[in-house]
Amino acid sequence: MSPAEINQDPVQGEFFSSESDLAERLVRESIQNSLDAKLKGETARVRFAFSRDRLALSANASRPYLNGFRRHLEAVTIDRNGTRPQQGQSVGEGEAVYEAFRQLDQPMTWLAVEDFGTRGLTGQIEGNRERESDNHFWGFFRSIGISPKGEDFGGSWGLGKWVFPDASMINAYIGITRRIGEVRDLLMGMAILKTHHIDQDKFPPYGQFASFSEDDDSTWLPMPADSSARDGDFIDRAIHDFALLRSKQPGLSVVVPWPKPELNGSSIARAVLTQYFLPILKGDLVVEIDDPDETHSTLDSATLESELSHVAQSERDDESPESMRGLIHLARWAIERQEDDFIRVPSPAGNTSAKRQFDEYNFDSLRERYNHSERLAIEINVSARRSDSTAAQSQSSVFRIYLERADDLLKGHDYFVRGHLRIPHMDHITSFHARALILVDGTSELGHLLRDSEGPAHTKWDPHAERLKEGWSGGYRRVQEVRRTVPLILRQLVDDRHERQLDALADLFPADLPALSRGKQQSQSRGGGVSTRPDVPVLTPSSALLNRISGGFRVAPVGERPPALGSRWSVRFAYDMPRGGKSRAFRAFASGVTAGSFDFDLERTLAVQANGVRCSTMSANELMFTVQSANFDLRVTGFDERDLLVELEEMSEHDVDMSEAAG
Repeated sequence: MSPAEINQDPVQGEFFSSESDLAERLVRESIQNSLDAKLKGETARVRFAFSRDRLALSANASRPYLNGFRRHLEAVTIDRNGTRPQQGQSVGEGEAVYEAFRQLDQPMTWLAVEDFGTRGLTGQIEGNRERESDNHFWGFFRSIGISPKGEDFGGSWGLGKWVFPDASMINAYIGITRRIGEVRDLLMGMAILKTHHIDQDKFPPYGQFASFSEDDDSTWLPMPADSSARDGDFIDRAIHDFALLRSKQPGLSVVVPWPKPELNGSSIARAVLTQYFLPILKGDLVVEIDDPDETHSTLDSATLESELSHVAQSERDDESPESMRGLIHLARWAIERQEDDFIRVPSPAGNTSAKRQFDEYNFDSLRERYNHSERLAIEINVSARRSDSTAAQSQSSVFRIYLERADDLLKGHDYFVRGHLRIPHMDHITSFHARALILVDGTSELGHLLRDSEGPAHTKWDPHAERLKEGWSGGYRRVQEVRRTVPLILRQLVDDRHERQLDALADLFPADLPALSRGKQQSQSRGGGVSTRPDVPVLTPSSALLNRISGGFRVAPVGERPPALGSRWSVRFAYDMPRGGKSRAFRAFASGVTAGSFDFDLERTLAVQANGVRCSTMSANELMFTVQSANFDLRVTGFDERDLLVELEEMSEHDVDMSEAAG
């Protein structure tokens, strides 16, 4: 690096580490890349192979792959004071790096991730402009945070390859690719450390394993080893050393040296089953797992269900063997559906016209079929419009819901899939005894919109995502529409109207929080009504604090006397008025509801995030919540920029009884 270059350490891992465990991250991102590269008419075959100690390379055999790397890793272990941590000394990240340094004197264990039936890393290997559209070699080896992929692909952030160094004890990987239409193999690699100094020279965090060149560093573009040139013997040796199956078939093989200990065949199999059940059942994907410490397994449409009993258990109820077995049965049924099998239902969370049609829709026959445990295939029509679109009309798209009653489940689950990619951290029907599979065509305009609502880890659809706001008109409503439709439909299908309350009525909880039991007390009007009770004094913030956050407000404990566990509170809200104070504001909101013109609606337009409380929606503008934890946190967002009046009150037993009686 020149002295003037900016010092910056990599932060890509922060986008992934809190979203899922390592095996899930590796499986999601690597298979997503393979499916994006799948050749038309082919089945993508992905292989995860572990060396374990039996196939590990000796220190001497691994030396050619570490040439020049040791001095850089050693430099990174030296702290800012010029000292190195001692073995066993706990110094956080520094100790982790020093542990990586100690690996270099041990036999090199490895993990190979290979795909077949794909196109390989196509594109000009010399290309290195600021953006190289459709240059997948450049995207894998020469860019971080910029994707060469088009809109119809699963990934879009250019960060998915981070999972390979993340899986390595030394933060490194090597890739060997055979590109469609070529008869050569190309080998290149990367190590990702930190900005560091050796003597007086400063080095960047990204180092590339490339073909040797006599060119000066300031002008040299790292180039891959090429089997058609002088590097054929070296590539043949690498294929042999890492027991790769790469031969004349196009595709990509990635070698992860010293994989982290939490990776094993069982954890990989669990992640494959829970994340990619749909493309496997459809015949688009086959996964092979070879771990000498365990048994060799092949996950395909025929073996998927039987493999459930052999994989590592998930802590998530929606990914338990029982839940996944039921999901596999539902997905097989979904794949067999024909166009005539779908029931077209108006969207309950769409525009005003669609909501009116939904309210008027006759659910009697569907309710009878559902309650007799008949599966339902439902199609919902939605619109999507880009912010820069010159078209007069939005583009029409559909998403499909496959729904079944599941009385054997302790709590229900919905599973969202865009294209081949499951979006796992959304589960909104836990209080219904039901199972739902929601599929969105990844090549549709709705699929493109939802992709822009995802973060780099692609684990949830966020209606507040910046790329969504920038790229789409009404993107917030479209995301909420897809996320909320199933619980709103379920409210119409269950027999007991008091059981229809539950998950649909508080909004969507963050996936990393515990599932909470939620409910709604029915109001006197079908639409949910509105709170018009007389004004009551707002509680002082000695026990509960009410403050503003972006797009809404937050309720949380404060002071030395937090609200008692089991205490019940109500919170209601309305937009402020220029004159007349709080009473006029709540009356104006009620008048709008009566006229069918909602400023907002807890059931349809607002987002509720709750931790440590159980929520019930009392009306369009009022929540009741019960405190379950001393560190509870309740947030309501989705409001526009107008000033908001919020009233918080602890409810007496009499108030609670009256509220429940009104329901």
